[in-house]
Amino acid sequence: MLMALVAGCRQEAPELAARWHSAGADGLRSQTGAQGLRLLLSHSNAPVLAGRLRPKAARAALEWLAGSAAADATVTQAQPLVADLLDHESAGEVWRRGDGAREVFVAVRITAERAPLWNDRFPALVKPLAPGLAGAWVSAEKGWLFAVSPSDSPRAKTFRSRVLGTVANPSRLLDLETAPGAFPGFRAVAEATNGAVAWSGTLTQPGMAELKLDAWQYPTNAIYDPLVSLTAVRGVSPRLLSLLGLDRHFHGQEIGQAYQWAQQESPFQTYAVVHVGQPAKVLDSANAELARLYSTNGEPGRLDGMVMYDPEKQILGLSCAPGPLPMLTGPENRGPGFLGFSMFRRQRSVQPVPAELLQQLQQPGLVLYDWEITSENFTHWWANLQVRDISLGLRPAPGDGPASQWLSDSLAKVDNTVTQVRQTGPGTFSWSRKAPAGLTAFEWVLLGRWLDPALPRASRAQRPGRSASPVAAPMGLPEAPAREASKSAPAAKPKP
Repeated sequence: MLMALVAGCRQEAPELAARWHSAGADGLRSQTGAQGLRLLLSHSNAPVLAGRLRPKAARAALEWLAGSAAADATVTQAQPLVADLLDHESAGEVWRRGDGAREVFVAVRITAERAPLWNDRFPALVKPLAPGLAGAWVSAEKGWLFAVSPSDSPRAKTFRSRVLGTVANPSRLLDLETAPGAFPGFRAVAEATNGAVAWSGTLTQPGMAELKLDAWQYPTNAIYDPLVSLTAVRGVSPRLLSLLGLDRHFHGQEIGQAYQWAQQESPFQTYAVVHVGQPAKVLDSANAELARLYSTNGEPGRLDGMVMYDPEKQILGLSCAPGPLPMLTGPENRGPGFLGFSMFRRQRSVQPVPAELLQQLQQPGLVLYDWEITSENFTHWWANLQVRDISLGLRPAPGDGPASQWLSDSLAKVDNTVTQVRQTGPGTFSWSRKAPAGLTAFEWVLLGRWLDPALPRASRAQRPGRSASPVAAPMGLPEAPAREASKSAPAAKPKP
């Protein structure tokens, strides 16, 4: 009985799900140590994009809290509160109780005049998260507005004391902590210093074994200068692939090392290689998947494109339109080795990668090293992901759209961004970054595409005639809902 009682109490003990302290847009605009962020927030398109961000951020926050879809009316109700959190300095904690309820504590540095709005909307928004518990309260104190639910939680008093006792640090942009769950636990601190944003933090995944870190074996015959970016990863286990949602493409195989780089010549000079034990197995699977999705016969529910596979030479290509030709290639002996991806044929060059760049890979415990010229790599990622949209039958956001212009103008002169991840123990990693604009080019592009997304094209039945063939997805295999298997187009061998 005593053991049962102790177990029950342990189950009810709340656990921290997330904690943050943010400078908000006001704090970012006032930064003198991170000019890149100031340019992004002062751009003429920033207000339009902020208007798009608020409903999206409100929906994302509500659905994360509840673990289910949020009604449109609830999102509308939450938007003014989310706008306050995005615009001003804020702090917060979310706790998970053993019975499934959520405790939510929020503080935002706004005047007491906003209290009536928060007092009207906050209790209604959090009530479904903690049914049966004490209600919520909103109060103003020392320049902060506190919103707390449930009102009698002892953790609410601790939260209030912590916020009121925090010493202001103008250069501190963000403190963020999330507990392990569907993704690894995450800890991040961002500070503006010396014209850039300096990040530091940790990643934790309980139960993960220590990664095996073999010596780097980069493909020196494939990577050459001048480079726009270089990413090197090693020790990618099946467990990590599963966390990233990529395990089905590699059929449980462990990836020894992976490299992705971009050349300066054009946005489509983007390449990647992955070392696997059975590249042929991955190619066979990719061929079957692409043949199921693409056809040249105008079949309903199929995308326009010709799949070309030569199992002897281990070459898989997708011909969709003049220009880029997405291609996977493996070793001709079908043995272990690098599986390569390209959009354009790789040019031959005698300019080796700078020795000082490759020397960075020799740091002890290094799992990931990512270097880029952010202004140039942004152009690569934006163009490549637009091609992906077209290949999937989508209509990409226009190049002169508000998000594209915002990022093109603001990132035009952003220089080097470097991110590093080191293994410090089983399931434990430290990471750091120095970034003039805070994020990498890829992360800025993802944000821009979230704010200005691609839209579905008209179906074949709605089009007056057959459309031009789309271009294939540049990164990975295209995702598509399961369909009844249909007869694939005859495979054609590509020219070697």
